[in-house]
Amino acid sequence: MGTLLAELAHAGFDYAFAVATQEEIKNGAACGQLSMIMEE
Repeated sequence: MGTLLAELAHAGFDYAFAVATQEEIKNGAACGQLSMIMEE
């Protein structure tokens, strides 16, 4: 995951990851848990 974050930051993106269960994906649910990665 560190590599992915470094690549996104290098490309100038702000980023967040949405985490969903297999059931949510299968059902096309728009919900999930949002994990915000913040650095100070």
